[in-house]
Amino acid sequence: MKITFSLLLFFLNCLTVLCQSFSEENKKDILEGLIVKGDSLKKTDRVEALYVFKKGLAIALDNELYVQSAVFYKKIGALYHREQQFIEAEKMYLAGIELDKTSKTFADLHYNMSLVKERLNQKDSALFYLEESLKFYEDYKIKNSGYKAFLRAGAVYKDRQDYEKALKYSIKAYEGFKRNNDLLKLASTCTAIGNIQSQMHNHHQALDYHNQALQLEKKLNDSLGIGVCYNNIANVYDDLKVHDSAIVNYKKAINYFKNNKRQYALLLSNIAITYNSIGERQLAEKNFKTSIETNRFLKDTTSLLYNYNGITSLYLDASNLTKAREYLDKANKLIPVITDKKAILSFYENGSEYYKKRRLYKMALQNQIKYISLYKDIYNTEQVEKVQTLQARFEKQRNENKILSLNLANKNAELQLSEKNKSIHNKNLLLVILAIVILLVVVAYQYLLQKQKSTIQTAKIGKLEAIYNGQEIIKKRIARDLHDIITTNFDGLRLRVLALKRTSNLNKSVDGITDDLKKMNQQIRMVSHRLYPLEMYMGKQKFTDIITSRLSEFQLYGNVFVELEDQLPEILNNLPIATQNNLYGILLEVLNNVEKHAHATKLNIRNYLDNNDYLNIVFEDNGMGITNKHKEGIGLMNIKQRVELMEGSCVILKTKIGTKVQLDFPIKKYL
Repeated sequence: MKITFSLLLFFLNCLTVLCQSFSEENKKDILEGLIVKGDSLKKTDRVEALYVFKKGLAIALDNELYVQSAVFYKKIGALYHREQQFIEAEKMYLAGIELDKTSKTFADLHYNMSLVKERLNQKDSALFYLEESLKFYEDYKIKNSGYKAFLRAGAVYKDRQDYEKALKYSIKAYEGFKRNNDLLKLASTCTAIGNIQSQMHNHHQALDYHNQALQLEKKLNDSLGIGVCYNNIANVYDDLKVHDSAIVNYKKAINYFKNNKRQYALLLSNIAITYNSIGERQLAEKNFKTSIETNRFLKDTTSLLYNYNGITSLYLDASNLTKAREYLDKANKLIPVITDKKAILSFYENGSEYYKKRRLYKMALQNQIKYISLYKDIYNTEQVEKVQTLQARFEKQRNENKILSLNLANKNAELQLSEKNKSIHNKNLLLVILAIVILLVVVAYQYLLQKQKSTIQTAKIGKLEAIYNGQEIIKKRIARDLHDIITTNFDGLRLRVLALKRTSNLNKSVDGITDDLKKMNQQIRMVSHRLYPLEMYMGKQKFTDIITSRLSEFQLYGNVFVELEDQLPEILNNLPIATQNNLYGILLEVLNNVEKHAHATKLNIRNYLDNNDYLNIVFEDNGMGITNKHKEGIGLMNIKQRVELMEGSCVILKTKIGTKVQLDFPIKKYL
């Protein structure tokens, strides 16, 4: 009875857990449906979308589904954000951050908080939340939101003149958008990286990224984007002082901005400045005046002052003081309403230069004093901003180092406590395991040592067998060559000597016998060279000199013109004697084949080093040529075997005019 009751309780408990699990999954499906519905409404009916998201938030909170609750807080905050209700958006984002501290939503909430803080002009807080989001995006498998955060981080760090970090995160964004094939964002990222590279004076890298952006904008058919790319490229060429290219790209950009008057006027001003820098004053004047007309129409007083300053400077350079005074007076009327200090600074600089040329030194001095005072004000302000930025960066780095040190100290303390809590039993167990491991290592070492000895012994036996077989082959070749040369030729000589008694022309017979003896001598030398061709030369002269001397001798006595196209590389003199011996033996075999079999009158030799550090040597004669039916003799076999010993390759083939022998081997391996 007790057992039956216990089983019944167990069954009821399992059923309850199963129902709870089913109910939770069912509610998650409902919440997912509300998210999909809200997302579909947020572009057409934001009020209804807000209602749907708030309904989902209430369900998630009632059922303690905190991860889903954080998602709804993010959705609601984003709707407030779009309506520019930044305080309400901030409340939603902070509430979501409190509920979920582990998922990607946590990173998204921090990123959104950084955007809100930026709009509220709280730049330090914006940077804090942005950097917190970056930590999570780098740890988790990120999607587009993470890449957008990286792109924004690049812009923020660029503004703070921290170009290394700006470039780091911009490149992360570039790789992400490229992976997702998001051409629109990829184009923006290329432009951002190009601008950062320009700030770092990496102008050629900047051009590369701006050109990438241009190609992407053309694919997207975005005329405004194309115009911006041409303008950016022109600015980089201007920095490089490549003014012709700058002008070409400014003109291309202008074609895309004729409907955008403000950008059109700016481009005209830029191209005018560039024309002035290369002495094209008429073109510069024309573009300045067109820019002035456009900015007058736009009532853009700041841009107009920059135009007046530019054209005044142009007239001052040309010593046209009347025109310079005209535009200086126009600029002077704008000064009271201008807040751009750099534009005013340029005005005072022109004024000082104008009065100096007029020899009104008192007025020139007054303008110079105003220029210096304003310059100091601008310079000091910039310096203070830079110092503040560097100070903030230093403080942040110092705080991070302190936190890192504290974390490290805490981990060390935990580790020490863990070590102290180990029991004696574990130590004894460790000693037993260590003893077993040592025993196994000793046994394995003895086994491997014995196996190595056996392998070495087998290798020695194999090497001895190879040497013996090689010696046998050499003996057979020598025996065959000597038999062919000595037995056959000497029998012929013996008969010719016996015939001397009966000959009527003794001198001619003696000359014939002498020629046969020379040929026999040459054949015996060839056998000797096949065995060790350099034995008689080494130690007396360089290897390249030996080759050159042998070629000269061959040309003289073999009646074959030898053309050495390339100088023999000095690196041949540093090869091991065995490699030199093989190379020289190949040369002798080639010369022998050219003289005896090819009946050639010319031999062309060239060499070159390829990309794999292989030395290629090519012999090409104008003789009879080799055929497919040609039986491979000892000479060709000797060539191929020597090339194999040098770990190279050899090709012997018939050409239109004769025979070509090409060999290559890894020359740097032997140095």
